[in-house]
Amino acid sequence: MRLHTTPARVALISLVTLSLGCAVTQPVRVLGKGERRWISSIGGPLLPGHVPSKVIPYTNVGMMWGRSDNLTLSANAHLFAAAFGVAGMDVGAARRLHTQSGLTPEITTQAQLYLFAGAAGVRAYPNFVGTASYNVGPRTLLYGGTALTVRPSGGKALLASPLMGVQRDVGKRFALQLEGKWMVANIDMHSGLFEGESTISGHGGIGVQFGVQVKR
Repeated sequence: MRLHTTPARVALISLVTLSLGCAVTQPVRVLGKGERRWISSIGGPLLPGHVPSKVIPYTNVGMMWGRSDNLTLSANAHLFAAAFGVAGMDVGAARRLHTQSGLTPEITTQAQLYLFAGAAGVRAYPNFVGTASYNVGPRTLLYGGTALTVRPSGGKALLASPLMGVQRDVGKRFALQLEGKWMVANIDMHSGLFEGESTISGHGGIGVQFGVQVKR
């Protein structure tokens, strides 16, 4: 489906801007050197007043791989954006800053660049994520953090999205994730594309994402 009217293009740009955080954090922790995983994510803002979908099904697929024991690279294609005639992708690098030790969590940072190209032109959005994670068993990881997205134009330049989630290994090949975000928490949502939808005190919107990792 392609959008041809100017209002529709404006709405799509707004949707892409909001959807910058519509993916689970991958990786939560860096991979070992040489390790590769296929990754996918689906989910987005909760829209309780909309049918048939109560959640925007923003979908990404890609891969991440361990460049070294402390550095993991990633790349994703944005399938939801492609359904509207917009080519979207992101590339990133995650680094471990501190290994979990006792009550001190593992600290991981990630820098990403989101790129979108379509009728409205080419847009680039730098994104930075910081997470603290705890192993709570041999297969389960709890984590929390914040994503900061740089918006070059159109209001506030920095969009903040606090997040928390859980990752669990299933069998030898799979890892599943469930993550919640207070998306663009510093943006007033009293008017606009998603006016009043799942906001907290009129700001941002609650989002839910599901992730799958397939170990190679």
